[in-house]
Amino acid sequence: WDQLSSEYEGSSSVVIGDVDCTVHQDICSEYGVQGYPTVKYIEAGGEPKDYQGGRSFDQLKKFTEENLIVACSLEDTEGCS
Repeated sequence: WDQLSSEYEGSSSVVIGDVDCTVHQDICSEYGVQGYPTVKYIEAGGEPKDYQGGRSFDQLKKFTEENLIVACSLEDTEGCS
């Protein structure tokens, strides 16, 4: 997680975070976390979804690039063509 989090540290569209469910049981209950480790993702304005892909850095990065990165927005026009 640390490596993935560092990769997207300056991103305007992706936030990588983690929660210790032994400490923050209320958050984990709210998001339906029942086993550990659990990986979830939330698209802008959407509901949490269970991530079913691989857990290596390269696999997580590929999923993020293909599904979660917003390439073009009004706030950040760098990725716009």
